[in-house]
Amino acid sequence: MKDSLLAKLFVQKANMNELNNRLLSRLQARVHSGEFRTLQAFQGKIDFFSNDYLGLGKSSQHGSHSASHSGSSRLIAGTTDQHLAFEQQLALTFKAESALVFNSGYAANVGLFSAIGLKDTVILYDEYVHASIKDGIRLSFAKGFSFQHNKVDHLQQLLEKHSTTDCIVVTETLFSMHGDFAPVEEISQLCARYNALLIIDEAHSGGIFGKAGYCDQLGIADELFARVFTFGKAYGSLGACVVGSKTLIDYLINFARSFIYTTAIPAPLIADAQEKICSLDLTQQQQLLFERIKQFRNEIQPLVINSAPSSPIQNVFIGDVLKAKSIEKRLLEMHIGVKAILSPTVPEGQECLRISIHSFNTKQEISTLVQHLKELL
Repeated sequence: MKDSLLAKLFVQKANMNELNNRLLSRLQARVHSGEFRTLQAFQGKIDFFSNDYLGLGKSSQHGSHSASHSGSSRLIAGTTDQHLAFEQQLALTFKAESALVFNSGYAANVGLFSAIGLKDTVILYDEYVHASIKDGIRLSFAKGFSFQHNKVDHLQQLLEKHSTTDCIVVTETLFSMHGDFAPVEEISQLCARYNALLIIDEAHSGGIFGKAGYCDQLGIADELFARVFTFGKAYGSLGACVVGSKTLIDYLINFARSFIYTTAIPAPLIADAQEKICSLDLTQQQQLLFERIKQFRNEIQPLVINSAPSSPIQNVFIGDVLKAKSIEKRLLEMHIGVKAILSPTVPEGQECLRISIHSFNTKQEISTLVQHLKELL
């Protein structure tokens, strides 16, 4: 068993980025010491392994007992056949070699970056990436440096400065507080030029652009070291996943603390996410969403919106805390829910109204919102 695992890991090590080789070396050390972790299901076994001490995690229906609570972490007894099948389907859906499910997008990013941020590694991140990415970097042994939002030239300067170091670059596809897209194609080309690994968080684009995500639609998914997808947004479910190489996923199983030391998502919730992400055809809802976004953009003129024309997040710049809160309150009184985004979520002086467009919003609802915005601004 140990010899076969080592053989597979040594084969994977050929022709890889140096940082990836370091990850493999740590996995090989685990195999040598007999500490290499793998996932296995315990369904159908007498339960002497879970933490469901009082049996309250099991629901009794029609005289049979089925687990509605996982009872423990994935590496103890929380992995079921449903989890493993879902991860295989996620890899196929997102066109990756492997996938690993986490309990949330926050847990996925914290686990990913704290695990792969080794000593003598530099992580370069867009200044507006999500807090979970920044927290993961802080928890790692790597040095983190931010580059100006969507500024490829600044990123290039940093890559040039750290050209002799293992570099990881991270950005998001769609930024949730601004509604704009990262220039991921340019960033991918830059990373290839400097031999840096690129990780992209598709939290707000997953489920909206095609079946396999925004990066796949642009044709760059194969060039990425990893992507993160969150299930709790467009997919309307719970959890998140990291997709990438088998080496990366094996590494996260062994070293990502937010995966190792947390209770697994129960199988029924995994089944819900699996159906919505891997089975449902979302094409009709996606088309309807883009129609509603287009309607909003057309009707909101001549007001200027800085968010991307195809983004479901449309931010109206206010620039003043009291005014932003006042408009939010007035709209709520009209039974219209719009969120004022204030400092420190956005820099002081960049306060705005965050408008999320949905496929289920009616044409009349869009028109009413626009009418009131024009009256209040």
